[in-house]
Amino acid sequence: MPTAPVQKIYRFGTSGYRNDQDSEFNEAVIRQITNAIADYMVEEIENRGQLLPILIGGDTREKTRRFIPLIAEILKGRGLDVFKAKTDVPSPVLAYAAKYFGELNLGYSETLGAILMTASHNPWPYGGYNFLTPDAAVMPTPVSKKFEEYQANPQNKTLDRTAFGGSGEAKITEFDPYELYRSHLKAGIKIDYPKIKASGLKIFYDPLYATGRRYLPRLLKDEGIDATVIHDTEQLPEGYTGMPEPTGSNLTELTALIQADKQDALKIGLANDGDADRFGILDENGRYLDANEVLSLIVYHLLNNKQQKGVIVRSQATTHLLDALAEKAGLPVIQTPVGYKYIAEEFIDHEKEGGLPVLIGGESSGGISVLGHIPEKDGILANLVMAELVATEGKPLSDILKNVQASVARKFAFRELGVKTERNQEIMAHFQTLQKQGGEIAGFKIDTAKSTQSSNALEQKYGTRDGAKVFFEDGSWILVRASGTEPIARVYVEGVSDTSEKAFAASQTLLDTLIGILTSDFAVSSANIKERK
Repeated sequence: MPTAPVQKIYRFGTSGYRNDQDSEFNEAVIRQITNAIADYMVEEIENRGQLLPILIGGDTREKTRRFIPLIAEILKGRGLDVFKAKTDVPSPVLAYAAKYFGELNLGYSETLGAILMTASHNPWPYGGYNFLTPDAAVMPTPVSKKFEEYQANPQNKTLDRTAFGGSGEAKITEFDPYELYRSHLKAGIKIDYPKIKASGLKIFYDPLYATGRRYLPRLLKDEGIDATVIHDTEQLPEGYTGMPEPTGSNLTELTALIQADKQDALKIGLANDGDADRFGILDENGRYLDANEVLSLIVYHLLNNKQQKGVIVRSQATTHLLDALAEKAGLPVIQTPVGYKYIAEEFIDHEKEGGLPVLIGGESSGGISVLGHIPEKDGILANLVMAELVATEGKPLSDILKNVQASVARKFAFRELGVKTERNQEIMAHFQTLQKQGGEIAGFKIDTAKSTQSSNALEQKYGTRDGAKVFFEDGSWILVRASGTEPIARVYVEGVSDTSEKAFAASQTLLDTLIGILTSDFAVSSANIKERK
């Protein structure tokens, strides 16, 4: 029966609930969130009239390992059958299992979704609590609001299993989704493993001590492909202070390995984040490719080497080089707010509606999925597709990238700033005003019509303006977004011109001017402004 309302609601952002404080991520917090989800699950079964299980899995973090058994027991106590991943598991693998669980022949053809315990690329002390829908997507806003509603007003419902053909107590059962996922990549996505093997491509991989270590090396090994793997132990080394985020600054050892290898021109560096839903790519020289470069390479590969077609979906904080490649191929582009759940909605909607499917959905933070895959970002898939690209072309990755960039008339230079400030909302409001009023920034004339149309389209379709995206008449643009939960602003800049040099110069001019505005008009210390690399 319902109990008294709780004092604090733990709210789910675009990537669930995350926190590094033991006072904010402890047994009491986990119980409150899990009981709310259990209320939602019981209600779902009652509404559907069908007994269905819930999956649970997560990454390698201490908080994940500590709380998964507790969550499973709470759900079981409420009459729900629970299938718990046998080991730590990548988020995209758990998402795939949530949608295609019936193929495992474990007594159920469908699921209620999956509880995902991960803080993804955040520092190791963080804990994370998320939920994946039966469509294999991160929960949409209406579902997260339900979780918050049931936290505020707990119902403490226990499922009457007999009413839905069940008998006896609910059970907790372990399962292993590896073969299910492996089969899909091979037969569904059709990763060309023989071509990768025959090419002689030398693969270096860094899972950053995280859960990708259980999957990518094994997927390659099962196809007879060798890889040099580092940082693949379950426990972090004593005193380790690194982060499970596959950025250039966190992949210095992988870079050194590639650069030390003088014999092979055809080589690639691959990496994943804490839950393997994001990727990191190094070329044959050990140079880190940013996510926008990787997205453009994968678009090129799908269009030209795999002869696939479809809608290209990107967040508004992602390079417009994708638009140029789409225009060349005669394909439409859909722009979404930042947050992969919005891209996932497009995958799901296009699958249901028929017509042209989504070819690729990606964002500059390192998320991607492709045609035929689930609507959740997958860093393991991205790594395999990049290896397939190099093997197919038979050229160094840096040469392939140059060819892709040269294939379109306009050139693009994308940059990103992280800004730590309590005045993040004021900063965003300042640029929202510029969207409407127009004028100039550093000599770049604002295209008010395009800026306003872009924001209005997002608000009408997705219910959010998602910050302030200001377009300039030369095609360059800036985007300013403020976190609703932390004193942080994100500033994205893309210079666009007819040469790479001019595009980079435009991005630098805009970046310098924006930093000047932040430091002078909003008193942000330069030490609190960092470019993401």
